[in-house]
Amino acid sequence: MESGPTIFVHPLPGSATAAVGAWVRSGSADEDAGAAGITHLLEHLLLRRSGERTPEAISELIDSLGGAVDAFTTHEACAVTAHVPAERFEEALDLVLDAVFRPRLVASEVELERRVVAAEFDLIQDSPAEVVAESALAACWGDHPLARPVLGRREVVERLGVDDLDRFHRTRFTPANLLLVAAGPADESRIRERVARARGGGTPPPPLTAPTWRAGVAVEERDGLEQLYANLVLPALPSGDPEVLTLGVLNQLLGGGTSSRLFRELRDRLGLVYDVGSSIFAAAVAGVLEVTFSAPVRQAGACWDAVLRVLGDVAAGRVTDGEVSLARQALASGIVLGAEGTDALMEAHAGELLARARPFDAGVVRRELDGVTPDRVRALAARVVRLDAIAGAVCGPGAGLRLPAGLAQRVA
Repeated sequence: MESGPTIFVHPLPGSATAAVGAWVRSGSADEDAGAAGITHLLEHLLLRRSGERTPEAISELIDSLGGAVDAFTTHEACAVTAHVPAERFEEALDLVLDAVFRPRLVASEVELERRVVAAEFDLIQDSPAEVVAESALAACWGDHPLARPVLGRREVVERLGVDDLDRFHRTRFTPANLLLVAAGPADESRIRERVARARGGGTPPPPLTAPTWRAGVAVEERDGLEQLYANLVLPALPSGDPEVLTLGVLNQLLGGGTSSRLFRELRDRLGLVYDVGSSIFAAAVAGVLEVTFSAPVRQAGACWDAVLRVLGDVAAGRVTDGEVSLARQALASGIVLGAEGTDALMEAHAGELLARARPFDAGVVRRELDGVTPDRVRALAARVVRLDAIAGAVCGPGAGLRLPAGLAQRVA
């Protein structure tokens, strides 16, 4: 649209359900350091009071729609989504757009949600796995905005008021920054008409530059824990990189499932851990490949040896054609299952549009996945899985915090 928003509708005539979501292209990484946490706090208020609706009216409407209405914040976006019976689509659309464009901020309700966010901070601090996940990005990317937690900084959230939130909302939550995706028997002309009524103005967040990588593992000692929690990260690819599907295959065979190298070695063969795996975090300007595990302190040394041995083998190209084929099959099945239902389709389209400026097409992605050869996986593994670049964080009792030789400890 001329006013700036991106609108994509996947028509599904006859579908019993419909889904709609509004993504504002401004997330926690787009905040100023002095306002770290403002997007997430604002998100908490979007579905509390908006348009002419009171909190009670919104709660009752959400329940009557089936309760599948959500709001969330990521490093790069803030979103409100709804998955509803098809005949309730118009109501869901109005609720979503009012939440994004017409929230009504009341000081007493800001204070209530501030307490809820404070509880979230406490929950994370009580979870060693969450602590090392946050600390790992800070270890590798330093003070880059992508390294900041989505929740922001507690001391910032404690002082944000209605005026701060309102000013931020008017600047960022505008049609120019909107991606709206719908799936189901939706009327596209009605959607465009409704979005066109939203106020204009505002500015997109300035583009981020890529962070500088820093190797080294941050160590946090915590008494009272029985296990060591580790989150290791390696420099990977931004979300729009042409090799991102190759990275997906590499991640799958490394630690993405029960047949992966890490799971088979540490869980099935050695019995050292209950949980081990790998995952990908990819933003527009940078990404990481994560390896996570927790282990009893008495087995920490053996776990480190096994993890580094697996990473070394993969880095050296000791990846079989069969492993690549199995990983491709797993991802292909995930593509089919992940596009089942209007809510899944909506999320798939939004993910592709945000990352690669194209709608989701299962056939296209399958063909691209079929083109991921073992040689491409080995070449990318040599580029990404570099033991000298390992960063991350560990948390646990002092007896289990000795890092293996070759892993540098990062000093805060």
